[in-house]
Amino acid sequence: MFKNLLNLFTKNSDEIKTKINEPGILALSAIFIRIAKLDGSFDKSERKKIKELVMNRFELNEEETENVLNLAVKLEGQSNDNIQFTKIIKETIAYEERFSLLKDSWILVMADGQRTYEEDGFMRLFCNLLGLSDKDNALARQFILKNQENS
Repeated sequence: MFKNLLNLFTKNSDEIKTKINEPGILALSAIFIRIAKLDGSFDKSERKKIKELVMNRFELNEEETENVLNLAVKLEGQSNDNIQFTKIIKETIAYEERFSLLKDSWILVMADGQRTYEEDGFMRLFCNLLGLSDKDNALARQFILKNQENS
């Protein structure tokens, strides 16, 4: 079912390059959007941070990134299944890169300077679904917090 939904969003977008239609890029972008929405708001600064993370991780240009985010917003709104998103991420992104994804996710959680119970809970779930440990989650969080203090 999820792949049908993903195909629906990518099938009719000929103007978007094939690279952008890769399920892993859309699934990760949708997860990033979901993380940004956990505290009840999804503002311009959070979208800008997601754009930065997606652009850098996948080496996309400005237009490609905007197209990805527009599709990912729709995809995230149509699905409440975190397992399918993370399954696609695990299929398309190497295990060695997942800790880096966790750090990126903590950057989003901490973008507004505070953490909520919902964000902490989701990050524990997301970490587990990525096949990483609670220790990895704590290390990623501590790394981001330490970097924010030094900034």
